[in-house]
Amino acid sequence: MNLDGKAAEMRAGTSEYLLAPGKWKRFKIRHRDALLAAVILVPMIFFWLVVSGFPTLFGFLLGFFRWIGLADSPKFTGLDNFVRFFKEPMYTHALWRSIWLGGLVTAITLLSGFGAALLMNMPLRGKGVYRSIWYIPAITSTVATTQIFNLFLDTNNGVINNILKSLGKEPIVWQYSVGWGIFWIVVYSVWKGVGNAALLWLAGLQSVDHSLYEAAAVDGAGSYGKLRHVTIPGLKPIATYIVITSLIAAIQIYEQVLFITNGGPYGKTEVLVFRIYRDGFWDFNLGMAGASSLIMAIIVIVITVLYYGWSTSSDRKTTIPIKKGG
Repeated sequence: MNLDGKAAEMRAGTSEYLLAPGKWKRFKIRHRDALLAAVILVPMIFFWLVVSGFPTLFGFLLGFFRWIGLADSPKFTGLDNFVRFFKEPMYTHALWRSIWLGGLVTAITLLSGFGAALLMNMPLRGKGVYRSIWYIPAITSTVATTQIFNLFLDTNNGVINNILKSLGKEPIVWQYSVGWGIFWIVVYSVWKGVGNAALLWLAGLQSVDHSLYEAAAVDGAGSYGKLRHVTIPGLKPIATYIVITSLIAAIQIYEQVLFITNGGPYGKTEVLVFRIYRDGFWDFNLGMAGASSLIMAIIVIVITVLYYGWSTSSDRKTTIPIKKGG
């Protein structure tokens, strides 16, 4: 039999198999879970590719082109945009500010959230209400809440300056002070993120086995001893997740800067995401915006991998090895 005949026979056999009701029914039964997963996941994956995946990849590719203004045509420039990024202080300062400001916000948010979680985990009446109050900032609109912040910080009729005037003090022009601008960005970011961190810490606290606390009490451990030797070691698995997600979110701070300081004074409170926004939507320098986005993505990935590696290695060092045999 020649090759054409074999191919025709294989196609006929495949069609017979696909059309046979009994075989198709057995196939559906055997792969029911896989088919159900495909029905659920394929539309979600397609939606993600259209809305996020392809635009993100396109944005990264823009970093290798010079494209200023939508009327201009993109010109391939290789690594020129990346070289410019590290040569110009405007970009390196924004990158460094994003890293240290994100680290500061993460540290304060995690510590505050942990303290709030300890309070919410106490056997208090109406603790559900307290938990809801702590979480409200996380679900409120950033645009609306930053405008409320600005009402407090207004130079002429702001709440804080009115209080200072009543005390005989000079009003503060918050918008012209780098220190105060950074301070209020940190305050707002912590206020916004502490509820989510507290909720995750609370989930971790409730997952710690209570028999460990009872054993520690039998050994004479007090509240501090239980916290140090039972609670904190029991929170290590979820702590890694909380630190990584909080740090990624904090490094990408943008809306707070836009609505509270607008990057001022003189760009001294600009962070990298705000710089990317200015390049892409104000100056239409799409090439630099794409290059900055790719650099930031790489830095976030590197920081995440380094922290995760350090966390897992520290867990292995503190794990007691089990000897096999007698």
